[in-house]
Amino acid sequence: DSFGPAAEGGDEGRYQYSTAASNGENSFTAQVGTYYGGGFRMSIPSAPNNVTQEQALLRVKQLRDTRWIDRQTRAVFVDFALYNPATDTLAIVKLSAEFPASGGVLTRAYLRQMRAQQLWLRSEGTAHIVLETFLLLFILGYVVSELRLMYRMGVQTYFGRFWGVYDWFNFLLFFVSYGFRYHALALAGGLAFPPSEGTFVNYEPPAFYVVQWKNLMAINAFVTWIKVFKYLESVPFLSHLLKVFYTALPDTIGFLAAAVAIFVGFTLSHFLAYGDDIYAYRTLSASFITLYRQLLGDFDVQSMEDSNRVLGPAFFVLWTLVSTILLLNIFVAIVIDAYDKVRAQFDRVTFGAFVKESALPPLQEALKKIQKLTGDEDDEEDEEEDTNAKKILAGSAVAEHGGNGPDDGGG
Repeated sequence: DSFGPAAEGGDEGRYQYSTAASNGENSFTAQVGTYYGGGFRMSIPSAPNNVTQEQALLRVKQLRDTRWIDRQTRAVFVDFALYNPATDTLAIVKLSAEFPASGGVLTRAYLRQMRAQQLWLRSEGTAHIVLETFLLLFILGYVVSELRLMYRMGVQTYFGRFWGVYDWFNFLLFFVSYGFRYHALALAGGLAFPPSEGTFVNYEPPAFYVVQWKNLMAINAFVTWIKVFKYLESVPFLSHLLKVFYTALPDTIGFLAAAVAIFVGFTLSHFLAYGDDIYAYRTLSASFITLYRQLLGDFDVQSMEDSNRVLGPAFFVLWTLVSTILLLNIFVAIVIDAYDKVRAQFDRVTFGAFVKESALPPLQEALKKIQKLTGDEDDEEDEEEDTNAKKILAGSAVAEHGGNGPDDGGG
């Protein structure tokens, strides 16, 4: 497809449509909609000299005069990259201007910032990739261990456990995130860095996968550390708290289902009441987040009252009564009830009792062994002499006891 004034030596328009693949673009979600990378692309000179600046200004004027932006245009994106060699920081910038059907222009700047060594390996980047490879090898060893456990327990029994499913979810996040990581390296390997003068190289696709790698690793960091509770179950004074959590879980799931239903109802009511007037309630998702912030104490009662004198105060009072007074207290009651059930069924082991009965004896035994290994030879000889003396005394006591028997000579 083409449009605009006829190109020199042809009948087609000057501006040719290019696909997402030829542009090297991913799909991009902005404020109004999602754009899939295809469009009418124009390059603007960017060399740092006066001649280039004049050429760039002339190109922009030509685009304006030939109506490159018209009524059918839904969005215009300006892409460029900045690099700071002092900190090895690469910034991929995207400026967007969207033209919604209602009229007007919505503008926004998007920035992806990262170390260039995350895309092109150098000394430090190579060291990082080696360490990451060791981490993946460790994870593969853990996977093999879990496969052996699955073989011994059986697949159904293995995945019938909560931690069996949780471990494989953790593995999946690791493998997918590092799939993004190595895919970004492969994409960046085909791009020139630094680019030649006057040439635009789109680093946004590999940067996108680096960001997704970081996002998944951020989630997986939390998921991995939660697995600490898997091993804390064997610690008596901590297993009591975990039993409270497991006991409260069924009632908590039912409570969450009821809470979500109430949340959705209030979200719809606030969106319909204030969506046209208050920015915080402009969409259903924004209304949901605003109500959650109110649950944490972030109120803006005045704007609600200014929008609707009747529903503003009424919805505010009703929401605070239901969420803060009713829902939160029901949740606290569920936890307290679970705590009472666990306390009635199991004897709680305090930290002091755990240290005295379980943790301290092995430490004392290990300390005695260390003292024996590191003790002086004189101490060992003294110990042997004490042992021999005890044996002699014991022997003499037995002999004396035998001399006083009824078979003793005389008489």
